[in-house]
Amino acid sequence: MYNWLVFLHIFFAFAFMLSHGAYAAAMLKFRAEPDPEQSLTFFNNLPSKNFGRYLYIAMGVFGFSASFMTGWWKQGWIWASAVVLLVVTFVMYKYGAGYYYIISDTARRLIEARKTNTNVEAAQKEFDDARFTPHAMIVSVVGIVGLAIILWLMRFKPF
Repeated sequence: MYNWLVFLHIFFAFAFMLSHGAYAAAMLKFRAEPDPEQSLTFFNNLPSKNFGRYLYIAMGVFGFSASFMTGWWKQGWIWASAVVLLVVTFVMYKYGAGYYYIISDTARRLIEARKTNTNVEAAQKEFDDARFTPHAMIVSVVGIVGLAIILWLMRFKPF
């Protein structure tokens, strides 16, 4: 039973990361797309947020179930990996989701400003500033470093 739980934990972790690949690609593409209407089309190709949430929950349920079967909750590495996961989740939500809201809002304001021909320069500057915020780099680095730490903790169980 334990091996099946670990298998499902790893399977759903990979599926979760794969679903995030589309979001990461879109975030990096936003930086290079100067057209607000075109940048809004990137949202059409992203998987459902609920799909990612279900994968995240399944990953956690199977991982926690496997750890309870072995008594690893008495060791520090599992608590450390849970804390790292929560920190990465917080950063991804704050900077990842935040970036999508910033891009979406500024793109819509620029499109509206162009239609009404009011404050176009200010809206263009706001959109350009939004595209080049460090959000995409922050979530990329935090995601990769967080994953590496969790993998190290799970594989080597240092404490």
